[in-house]
Amino acid sequence: MNSLIANIMTWIRTADKRVLAGGGIALVVVLGGLGYFLLKNPAIEDAEEITADCVPSETVTVSDEDHIIGDKNAPVTLVEYLSQTCSHCAEFRKEEIPKIEETFVKTGKLRIIFREMHRNNIDVAASVLGRCLGRAAYLPFTDMLLEQQQTWMMREDNDIVSGLREMARRAGMLSADFDACLKKQDLATELAKQSNKAAKTYCITGTPTLLLQGKKIEGLGTALDKLDVAIRAELKKAGISEPPPIASEAAAPVAPVDGAAAPAGGATAPAAAEAPVPTPPEATTPAPANEKPNH
Repeated sequence: MNSLIANIMTWIRTADKRVLAGGGIALVVVLGGLGYFLLKNPAIEDAEEITADCVPSETVTVSDEDHIIGDKNAPVTLVEYLSQTCSHCAEFRKEEIPKIEETFVKTGKLRIIFREMHRNNIDVAASVLGRCLGRAAYLPFTDMLLEQQQTWMMREDNDIVSGLREMARRAGMLSADFDACLKKQDLATELAKQSNKAAKTYCITGTPTLLLQGKKIEGLGTALDKLDVAIRAELKKAGISEPPPIASEAAAPVAPVDGAAAPAGGATAPAAAEAPVPTPPEATTPAPANEKPNH
């Protein structure tokens, strides 16, 4: 078993990012001998079955089962399909989603619907564990898995199950409950089928995939500037006032020169007049051998 897991993890570590992080959804991981549903799950299908002539649906039905971030009655809806083992998804959740939330979600303009797209049975296991933890703990647990992918998924001992067990423990799950949860084959199969159905419905071949007002965003990936423009366009169509621009990181203030007061409003201080460069002395006193130079 350990050699099989090691081979799988070596493949994951060395795989072309376009396939792994960009996300073929059919990497079926077989972890034999565990006694869990992580044995090959036939509900996960190959993304290659979704052909180039696939026409994505533009209708999204939001139900009480969905995990909604923001006001459930917000005028614009962004559906986020991601995989718990996808590094691009982790980057998107860490770098882009907080800015989208700050600008559009907290102002009541946008709601984000979080949904899973299972590329492998590790994703399915993570989804089942999230359900066993309970609805209130589901999103925090999923965010923890994304934020700490390197901790639980890229372990030196290649023991992904122990990695998941530790993440579940941190979320408040007892070890016995973990074992019982990962024996829920029916739940695992149902979740995988739901994911596969969504992939076919919206022609999803990679993760993360975003649907804005039901339409699959093509060619934007997770580029924040383009996503910002797309959301504002939908707000305009709906007659909703736009929020202020997404805040960019402010430049570090320039230190005042010769005791001058700092400029008001964060403006850049004017350049000081050039002073003559003093001629360096012909010789310097070397630092003692037992002292380290300053950096």
